[in-house]
Amino acid sequence: MEGGLIPSAGTGILTVKGLCVWAGVFLVFVGGMLLFFIQDEATELLARAAALEGEAQTFLDERDKFMSQIEGLFALDQKRLALIDANRSMRETLEQSLLIPAADAHETTQAMLENAKRLVLMSIGFGIDEEWAISVFKVNGDELVRIAAMRAGQLPPPALARTWKENEGFVGRAWATEQPVIVPDGTVTDVLDQFTVPQEKRREYDAARYRSMAAVPIRTGDPAQIWGVVAASTSCPGRFRRDPGNKQVQAVDTVRLIARMTGLAAVAFARSEV
Repeated sequence: MEGGLIPSAGTGILTVKGLCVWAGVFLVFVGGMLLFFIQDEATELLARAAALEGEAQTFLDERDKFMSQIEGLFALDQKRLALIDANRSMRETLEQSLLIPAADAHETTQAMLENAKRLVLMSIGFGIDEEWAISVFKVNGDELVRIAAMRAGQLPPPALARTWKENEGFVGRAWATEQPVIVPDGTVTDVLDQFTVPQEKRREYDAARYRSMAAVPIRTGDPAQIWGVVAASTSCPGRFRRDPGNKQVQAVDTVRLIARMTGLAAVAFARSEV
């Protein structure tokens, strides 16, 4: 009926479509807004995640650095303890030797080295593959004569020991100058020129075995005189070096300890013979 309250079929369909369109527009709008906020928040979250990843990496780096320092300090403590124990071992050997009537400074020095060998190696830090040697020389007239020694196990049996006159090699230089001679790398040209070895005393393996060296004079008496020289050498460059400000460097200190204990043995036996 025209003019009635019931709309025509065509009019009703259009109204429903219109509502659907508007509903769709509204949903698209809401979805767009949600997507905008989600994308914005996601970007922020990704940025925060990247920052946290950077902080985590920094933490891990700091942790590794700290652990490395701890390990270094632990190794240093072990070396320091080895130096202290080496001193005690050599002193005890000297005290026991003084009770033996037939003992002398030469035999006692060799015994001190052998009894403290493991501790001396730990204190210096010699590696398993290093070709090292430690020798004690005594002044005999115009030359230094070896009276005691120890060396790396992989080295062949020692040949007849070389004697050294003043200024011959790094051992003779320590005797002549009455000062420690520290050589980080014996292959450096300046070093080769400074510590010359007579041709007849050179050996084919010198360049390989004598890469780093330390020679410390042994002083006795008052006024002090040079009794001998302790010499240490190794195939590892940089093992012995001058670095007074670095407390972690004690390889040279270990050689000084051997020189000091050898001097004590020399004085003790000299007095016992009086």
